[in-house]
Amino acid sequence: MINTTRQTFLSIALLIVGLGTVITTVKTVRAQSDPFTDFFNKDCVPEAQKSGLTKEEAQKGCTCTVNSLKNKYTSNDFRNLLTKYRGGDAKAKQTLTSYGQTCFDQVLEDILFEN
Repeated sequence: MINTTRQTFLSIALLIVGLGTVITTVKTVRAQSDPFTDFFNKDCVPEAQKSGLTKEEAQKGCTCTVNSLKNKYTSNDFRNLLTKYRGGDAKAKQTLTSYGQTCFDQVLEDILFEN
């Protein structure tokens, strides 16, 4: 009877520890969202719309920009750049702006020369 009680207690303890590990892992995964998507949704599109572009135009320019950034940066490197940008770092802002320049020039050209 005592061995059965110990086994039951041990099983419950292991289950609780196992669930804690799973819950911690899930929280960690959620905390590490994709920095490119985060930039697209929280920075690029809203800023482009503030500049006078429609949502569709902003999304087009930002999609191009993010694709260019993905070709250059790993997720971790871009996350670091984005953190600097959001912290007001002028060099980070210049870097992100330079990647968006060509993309948004094309969007503006499409607007100007639309038939």
